[in-house]
Amino acid sequence: MRILSWNVAGALPNGWPARARQQIEFLKRYDPQPDIIMLQEVNAHQRELWRELVRTELGYEGIADTLEWAHELGESSVQPHQDISHTNGNLTAVQDADAIQRKPLELLEGAYEDVDVKHLSTHYPEKILVTECSIGGREIEVWNVRAVPGSMKGEEKIKILETVFDRIMAAESRPRVLAGDFNSPDEELPDGQAIIHADKHPEIQKRWLNAELNILKGLGHAGLVDTFRYVHGYTDLEVEQTSFKNSRFDHIFASQEFTPEVSRYDHDAFGTFDDKNAYSDHAPILTTFGDT
Repeated sequence: MRILSWNVAGALPNGWPARARQQIEFLKRYDPQPDIIMLQEVNAHQRELWRELVRTELGYEGIADTLEWAHELGESSVQPHQDISHTNGNLTAVQDADAIQRKPLELLEGAYEDVDVKHLSTHYPEKILVTECSIGGREIEVWNVRAVPGSMKGEEKIKILETVFDRIMAAESRPRVLAGDFNSPDEELPDGQAIIHADKHPEIQKRWLNAELNILKGLGHAGLVDTFRYVHGYTDLEVEQTSFKNSRFDHIFASQEFTPEVSRYDHDAFGTFDDKNAYSDHAPILTTFGDT
């Protein structure tokens, strides 16, 4: 099984259709194609374009996204959404049209019907896409997540991380993948410590630290491993082992039973906004798993 996660940098209000086509051309280079692709920051105004390109150019017939949520919330005048830029969302795709089903986070049904704590506090529901995917005859719960930048959105970042972590921890144990752009950590030490710059938010510093570290270091309690660290261990990061500037913001966490074998960041896609040859300001992460 191969999984790719990539922030395609579609945050601008109207996006760049030409860049979307270039990014699809880049994804066509992978041979074999990943079994699951998980994209973040897909421009909501280009929903039909992205779905068409993913289907016709990449050959993925099963597609789920949150782009219509982003568009609807972006048009809303209901507080607080009139002050929030809902310009983009997430997209997950698999090759078989019948092998994916979107699973919205329910408040009043299923496991959360009779509980007091719902673990759903974000104003950015389009940043959390949960799907049920069937890969190789196995049902996998797939979380595609993008945490908004704390420097711009403040508490909204940690509310996304808290929602994801608390929901996963409260759920039953099962085959699961969590991937995306978590805007964390700011730094990593060779011994594995994650450095979080939560001192910028002294009023909620402890909560901020807990939210980020729970995702980075606490998912083992749910049976998930950081696939990159599982493969490479803990050493100094080289430039090609980062995904955004000098940090490793983009991650794939997966149930350990999948046995990650290869995990890497593809810097052929990586650059800055003023780099005409760049496909995104994030490098995609690609993990290959052993037979399960």
